[in-house]
Amino acid sequence: MSPLASGLALALLASLALNGGYLLQHAGARAAPAITPRHPLRTLRGLLRSRAWAGGLAFGLLGWALHVGALARAPLSLVQAFAAGGLALAVPAGTRLLRERLTRQELVAVAAMLVALVLLAAGAHAGRGPAPAPAAPLAAFLLGAAALAALSARGRRLGLAAGILYGAADAATKAASAAGGVSAAIPWVAAVALLSCGAFFCFQRGLQTGAAIPVVALMTAATNATATLGGLWVFGDSLGRTAALAVPHALALAAVALAAWRLAPAQARMAAPAPDARAAPAATAPALAPAGDAGPVAAAAHAR
Repeated sequence: MSPLASGLALALLASLALNGGYLLQHAGARAAPAITPRHPLRTLRGLLRSRAWAGGLAFGLLGWALHVGALARAPLSLVQAFAAGGLALAVPAGTRLLRERLTRQELVAVAAMLVALVLLAAGAHAGRGPAPAPAAPLAAFLLGAAALAALSARGRRLGLAAGILYGAADAATKAASAAGGVSAAIPWVAAVALLSCGAFFCFQRGLQTGAAIPVVALMTAATNATATLGGLWVFGDSLGRTAALAVPHALALAAVALAAWRLAPAQARMAAPAPDARAAPAATAPALAPAGDAGPVAAAAHAR
């Protein structure tokens, strides 16, 4: 198997692990104490008391490791597309386990995503290989993403902020994997840590406020858009193996992003507590303000 093919396969496996981890984390976070970046250790202790959240963290870390392996082998834009494409496998499997049904629109989204992934795989091109990233454009991209996320990190836009930070973290991870030495990788590893920490708190706080569908949808869309933009602009990812494949390849990337957005409600439905358990968190934790009234939240968050 070529490095490109193995990278895309790892991206799919990473997506399955990350989506499984997300479901467990969402279930565990609803009954945890309020999440705030002002008290990170207290927040982490509260989350780890939940076996569901701790299990989700384990799946998330496995998915992250697989994702790093994918980024070391394949272009960032393609890895992001195949990571998002994992929803075409994870959502139907999850709904089947929970004995739910996908809507007609969601089934169309799954089919469109699978067709788009086949097209991307057929026209995939490894590009220039694992060359070191251009430092100045990448630094500007990461700083711009962090600033945009900070402006977005309030209320229902916490998912948007988390997605921007996760997409930027993917770009920094790609740079670290191609740095060619420990000293050259250190700045990008530090950027990954800061961006991921920011995304973690934004995403977990967004989930805890209960507005799961908009949070997940915005996070998914923003992650796809940010990482794809980084791949095309900073890393010079090519669109297709030939010029004739460039337009279909670009349309396939757009189809994956739109299908992922459409499948976000199904993700949120799977993460919702059972009807007889919806009132349980209220008996053990103080009520949370609605997402729109959450107020400013410092950049923080995700084990996607």
